[in-house]
Amino acid sequence: MTQAIRNVMIIGASGTIGSHIFKAIVDSGKFNVAVLSRPESTNTYPAGIKVVTSDYSETSLVAAFKGQDAVVSALGAAGLAQEPKVIDACVKAGVKRFLPGEYSCDARNAKTAALIPVFAVKAQTAEHLKAQESKGLTWTSVITGPAFDMGLQFGLVGFNINTKEALIFDGGNKAFSVSNLSQIGNAVVAVLSKPEETANKVIYVDSFTATQNEILAELEKATDGKWKVTESTTEAAKKEGEPLFAKGDLAGLFLLLKVITLGEGYGSDFTRDAVLSNEKLGLPNQSLPLTIAAAVAGKSI
Repeated sequence: MTQAIRNVMIIGASGTIGSHIFKAIVDSGKFNVAVLSRPESTNTYPAGIKVVTSDYSETSLVAAFKGQDAVVSALGAAGLAQEPKVIDACVKAGVKRFLPGEYSCDARNAKTAALIPVFAVKAQTAEHLKAQESKGLTWTSVITGPAFDMGLQFGLVGFNINTKEALIFDGGNKAFSVSNLSQIGNAVVAVLSKPEETANKVIYVDSFTATQNEILAELEKATDGKWKVTESTTEAAKKEGEPLFAKGDLAGLFLLLKVITLGEGYGSDFTRDAVLSNEKLGLPNQSLPLTIAAAVAGKSI
């Protein structure tokens, strides 16, 4: 039987997604929380949070992870290449559970991994994790789809609530799964709270699954007015995005993320392409109407 998880260390706790995971874990009151930090970091944390510095050498990582039941990685794209080293240190330190920095689209989908290299890195890390099972380290990968409430601020999945503009792809009737930042945190807490049920599994969660047209209708209803709508295709986004991304232009990355989320064959509809674990994990209801109502009111759900 898998032992209960009590001591949890978070890597990347100050990042956009990591800060919400950190908050959810702390607010749950279920765990003794520690944060891994680089020596040059100036980030601060609430009283009672243990901060351990590491230069990411094997020796310092093993020392940092000693006594931890679980390590939760929320490393950003630039740090994901470090995860195999982190995983190996977890094994040497006797950590029971590792959560890799997923919390996005499904890197196990071959089309997704081929389109954006960071997802290929995540897929390789997933394979490395599986190889550690025989050494006593269990793992859980949490796949959430794009962070919807964050993305509403700059059009990540085609909607910009600040300008009331919508970019609709391929007719707008393709369903896709998304999660609010708080739901990502909720999912991590639930995984850590149910170690036996979630051991060595890929967990798919969402706040809701909907089409662009359904989201647009809800946004127009909530804002009491028509939005400016531009029509495009995922094929055009891919054609434009690839050369931009190759030059290091973030606009290209955002276009390719739209392709993965809104295009066919990328595994983005978890109700069709996977099995949602919301009910199994006891996650709260964060429906499309509730999410939009909160966003229009300037609140976080």
